[in-house]
Amino acid sequence: MELDEFKQQWQEMDRKLDRSIALNLRLLTEKRTRWTKLRLVPMLLLQPVQIVIGLALTIFFARFWIANLGTWPLVISGLFLHALSVGLIIDAVMRTVLIVRINYAAPVVTIQRYLALLRRWEIRSFKWAWVAVWLAPPALLMVGAKLSTTLNLWSVAPNAIIYTAIGSVVGVGLSYLFDLWARHSSRLGAAMDSMYVGYSIAGAQASLDEIDEFARE
Repeated sequence: MELDEFKQQWQEMDRKLDRSIALNLRLLTEKRTRWTKLRLVPMLLLQPVQIVIGLALTIFFARFWIANLGTWPLVISGLFLHALSVGLIIDAVMRTVLIVRINYAAPVVTIQRYLALLRRWEIRSFKWAWVAVWLAPPALLMVGAKLSTTLNLWSVAPNAIIYTAIGSVVGVGLSYLFDLWARHSSRLGAAMDSMYVGYSIAGAQASLDEIDEFARE
């Protein structure tokens, strides 16, 4: 076999190999982007539920503080819980927008960019929700006591509210300090972020990362 023929056959084999790799990459991309979309479906379906719950709580606490306009501790408690309920709605709407706007026909890097936005929102949302969980107990005590006994707990047992509020502030402070401490370790910080974003987003990102790994090989 002459050298020119050998080179020609070798080049033909290279072209076939390149076409094969390109085809495999395209098939993998289609499969993994479809899997990424499926991973986010459960999260998307939960958002209308959160919106309905947030709307119901918003109406409930709005009626509560309006009905107790003459008693400022009850008004403040009702307004605080009202604001948290509105936050539930905003959180769900933002998450829905971030998921729906992802174009799975776009290049992988574009999908990854939108997933990164969703990931950042999830981390921020989790932290604010954690703060709300710690700060809500004093207001819930006030509202619960009024609804169950018709008493203004602040006028009957103010120390119970004060101590609960102190515990809430301490809980927020300790959580913040723990989060700062966790950032000193890259592994622990990554584990914390994975906990914040949840299984759906982590799985979606893993699917797209597999495409990058194949393309680099």
